[in-house]
Amino acid sequence: MKAWFILVLLFSLSFSVYVGEAVSQMEKTWFISSDGTIKDVRLNGTFLALSSSQQIERMEATDGARFEQAGDEIFLIYEADELSGQKNITAVATIHTAYPLNITSDPPFQSFSSLPAYGLVSYDEAISSTARQISTGKSGDLEVAAALAQWTNRYIKYNISYWGDPAPAIQVFSNPQGVCVGYSHLFIAMAKSVGLQTRFVSGYAFAGEWQAHAWAEVKIGDEWVPVDPTFGEMGILDARHIATSYSNDQGEVYDSLIAKGENFTFSSNVSLGTSEEHMFQKFFSVHTVLFGDGLEVIIYNPTDFYATPTYSINMPDYILPDDSRILVIPPRSSATVRYTLNTAELEPGYTHQIPYQIEIQGETFTDKLSYVKGVPASLVQPPLVKESPAQQTQGACPLPSLLALFALCFGIFCFRK
Repeated sequence: MKAWFILVLLFSLSFSVYVGEAVSQMEKTWFISSDGTIKDVRLNGTFLALSSSQQIERMEATDGARFEQAGDEIFLIYEADELSGQKNITAVATIHTAYPLNITSDPPFQSFSSLPAYGLVSYDEAISSTARQISTGKSGDLEVAAALAQWTNRYIKYNISYWGDPAPAIQVFSNPQGVCVGYSHLFIAMAKSVGLQTRFVSGYAFAGEWQAHAWAEVKIGDEWVPVDPTFGEMGILDARHIATSYSNDQGEVYDSLIAKGENFTFSSNVSLGTSEEHMFQKFFSVHTVLFGDGLEVIIYNPTDFYATPTYSINMPDYILPDDSRILVIPPRSSATVRYTLNTAELEPGYTHQIPYQIEIQGETFTDKLSYVKGVPASLVQPPLVKESPAQQTQGACPLPSLLALFALCFGIFCFRK
């Protein structure tokens, strides 16, 4: 009998941390310096944006400064008749952020009715044509937005040396390198070229440390849905995103200082810290089906909302390269991701336990696939030859003997009667 062995494939795993809810403190200070006296001073400083995902629990400013709301944005305003030397104006806030699972609709995608775009998010025919190809076959606006964000995330190579570059979308498309601003500009340009209403979001995000960051929002029905093509997230973002302003592009985001006089400068500095963090609530269930060299990963959304989780799978590289994508799962429905496994290097004749790790918006599912590798023809034993039973010599037909026996019995019976 052939023995079956277990071969365990070891591999290293990378872990991602997604925070579902956070309470953070933000402090922004504006520094005004003048060699002489300046008059009619007015500082208009960007501070925080308002959204259903971001609640401001406390907000204070230096004496003499005030907050003003304009649309979905809050600005710090400082005015003085005259000012000389150094003046620092500080604003502080406590912010509660959470990007919950709350998308209620997915309108049908209206085949490529492009929207106008200007500034750093202008698009040309090359961008528009690519966006149309990516969107072809998609049924809803959410699916189109997810596909464009995923494509942008994979297309651009993150390069920190582009920090501070204005990153117009057309330039980024032709030279796909950059940082968050470039990712966001190109995503917005592509989305507008196929008719999705978008806006640019400036703010801060945590990636090992708090830093300036940019992402986008897409209008889906009556809701603004956040999309971060740099991190490959949509809808339910990591809560360590703090939005400070909305605009058409990065070029429209700035603080302004107006004054009469000469030889004055101003700058600003932001510091952030998080005092409270909570992981995402666990929603999704995962089921894997292995058939031959094919693998299906089935993710079920049990909620009453559209889910757009960030999904990734990790296996030994020679079996399946790492894969990451944004899924769109309707309420109380499932999404199926299909793969073909490369099993060429697995030893035939054994059962292989192949470990895998699936992450869905901070939830981790770890298990092993039990894969049976077929035995090569050179090792297969020839089938047994089925032998026929030995031939036997046939005797005389027994019918006459039976007739004689019957006649004898009948005679005995009549004689007794």
